[in-house]
Amino acid sequence: MTFIDLSDNEGMFGLFVEFVADERATCQDDPERLRLVEELLSQLKVLEADLDDIPGPAVLQRLRELRASADPGLAGDRVLDHLDDLLDELENLGRT
Repeated sequence: MTFIDLSDNEGMFGLFVEFVADERATCQDDPERLRLVEELLSQLKVLEADLDDIPGPAVLQRLRELRASADPGLAGDRVLDHLDDLLDELENLGRT
């Protein structure tokens, strides 16, 4: 069993990026979903590269913007469900 430190913003973000990368590997037979997941992963990798230089609230805002701009073709997809969960966790951490 893997222990996830829910107080580690960067760790949770990194796990989410890994999850999206894993999802990309599972949708090789679905070209439309593959395109959408790859697009999301590309945007996440750009954010990940800048993570050390961006304050926590700005990361949260960029993730919200990413979520708001997500392709409608991913509506109801587990990738977006996990992004929603990540946003919830990061928002909760910001309140403590």
